[in-house]
Formats: sequence, structure tokens, C-alpha cells
Amino acid sequence: MTKLAMLLFAALGVAVPAVADSGWQPIFDGRGLTGWEQVGPGKFVLEDGLLKTQGGMGMLWFTPRKIGNATIRIVYKTANKAANSGVFIRIPEKPTEPWMPVNRGYEVQIDDSENDSHVTGVLYSLTKAMARPGKPGEWNEMEITLDGPRTVVVVNGAKVTDYTEGQPVPPKVQTYEPDRGPRPAEGYIGLQNHSDKDVVWFKEVSIRPLSPPSASGSASEQDVGRLEAQRFDAMVKGDGAALDGLLADDLVYTHASGRVDSKASFLDDIKTGQLRYKVIRPEEPKLRVYGDTAVATGLAAVEVNNHGQDLNMKLRYTDVWVNRGGKWQMVAWQATRLPQSSP
Repeated sequence: MTKLAMLLFAALGVAVPAVADSGWQPIFDGRGLTGWEQVGPGKFVLEDGLLKTQGGMGMLWFTPRKIGNATIRIVYKTANKAANSGVFIRIPEKPTEPWMPVNRGYEVQIDDSENDSHVTGVLYSLTKAMARPGKPGEWNEMEITLDGPRTVVVVNGAKVTDYTEGQPVPPKVQTYEPDRGPRPAEGYIGLQNHSDKDVVWFKEVSIRPLSPPSASGSASEQDVGRLEAQRFDAMVKGDGAALDGLLADDLVYTHASGRVDSKASFLDDIKTGQLRYKVIRPEEPKLRVYGDTAVATGLAAVEVNNHGQDLNMKLRYTDVWVNRGGKWQMVAWQATRLPQSSP
């Protein structure tokens, strides 16, 4: 099974052989705080399986090991647009107080009210947001990929930060901003509790080690493969907001029936329930990247209710993604329905 297939199966929650699982390792799953320790004022409380910030400024950090060459997935919700928190990464040594991680690690910011250098998904005051996809008051999914010296942050399917050690950063302006300087390839991680007025809930923190690089693999292939998985997942969930960010405004979506949708008409059918995907199960998808264009092909088992008609079919598909301004979006989909196999 290919790496892309494993990624798609994992995102869709489809069972795969044990030797090819999703690779996600929960380090907080709502059942306890084993392996976590608080430093600094305030605390995190466990309520109904969620971590809730209380007081501050402090940090809850993961004690067993340093994290590097991995993706960290955080599912969180803020009480309001201005609620402030963050995810600390690349902390070089075990913290004993909350300011060392600020000055010697990186804080991936959570705060949807600030400017582009201090908003959700940036390395606080060091990078500028490539997008502002945070959704205050709703559950958000943040993925932080630590790939050697490179840090990539994706929030709700949109890339916000792509920074490699040594790239220029703006000078430190405020005393509370982090000291400038290099950070290690791996380090401890932590969650920030900022103050009494900043309430944030965390539902999941998981880690997935990066696969060793292959001769044919590339960062772009990984980016598009992950977005392709998120698109299938959003279709099954009927998540129009997520699809809105993944689909280009000039999308041409050609169904197996021959019907052609624009982005607007496709999203309208999803949001109104005229098009309800129950299962999308990809089979050995392939992905090729040509500069700023990517072509995905494969087979998919699909169960869908299309305008009141239940369909269970196998499709052969091709879809095209384009990178515009650092953001990959799907611009075309073409599917052909395959004949049913004889019993």
C-alpha cells in the first residue's frame, strides 16, 4: 500500500491492515494527564474529556521525550476571537518556568484577533500569516510539521506558516516577544494557559513521525496528499467550510453522470444535503507533482445519496490541484463510473 493511500485511509477513518495504520500516537486523548506537567502560574483542568486553560501565564508540557521529524495534530476551540493560547515546539531542555520556552523555543500562536505576525498559526512575531483560517468558537484542527529545520503549520486545511531555520525574521520589538536565534531540530512541546480571560479547550494532541524521505517523494506531494485526504473527509462530513478552503473558485467538477458543477453549485448541494457522501474509500491513489500543478489519479468506492437517489459505485477519477500564492487548491475533478463486477 502506498504512503498516499495510507494517508487517505487514515483521514477517512477506514480500516486498513495493522501494518499500515495511520501512525498517529495520541499523547492527550481526554482520559488523563499522564506524561504532562505544569510550569508557571495557572493550570489546565480536565472537564468532560477536554483540557481547559485556567489562569496564567503558564504552560503544560509533555515530559517523556523531545519531538522532532514529526507532525503534531492539535484539536482546539477558543471561547472567543481574542482568546489567547499557543503550542510551544522545539523547546531545547526541560522547562522550569514559562519564559524559557518563549525565548528559546517557538510558540505557534492561537489568537484570531491579532495582526498577521501575531495571529493563529504563525511562529509568534517571527513569521507572517499566509492565511487566516482560524474559526473562533468552533473546533479547529492544527497540524505542525517539524521536518528537520523546517516548520510548517496548517490550520483547518490552509497553510499559515512555512519557515526554515536561517530565513530572515523581523527584529524583536516588544519585551514579551521571543528572543531571536536558532532553535533545535527537536525539542519538548507544550500548551500555553495565557490568563484568566483567555479560555481555550483542547480535545486532542497526537503525534505522527515523518516517514523517511524517498527518492521520489517531495514536500509538495505530502502537502497535496494531505489536502486530498482532508477533502474526501470533508465531503463525507458535509463540511462546507472546509471544502470552501480546499476548492478553487474556478473549480470544474465533473460527476460520473456527466453533470458539471461549479464550486458554488457543488458547495450548495453539500450544504443543503442534496449531495450526501456516506463513504469515500480510495484505492491505491497516485499523485504526480509538476511544479505548481499536481495530478491525482486512482479508484474509489463511493456511497452517496445524490438528490434523493442512493448510489453505491466504484469510480476511476482524476483531479488536478494548483499552487497559487503558496496555497494548493483543487481546480478540476473528473470521474468515470466503472461497471459492477459479476458475482
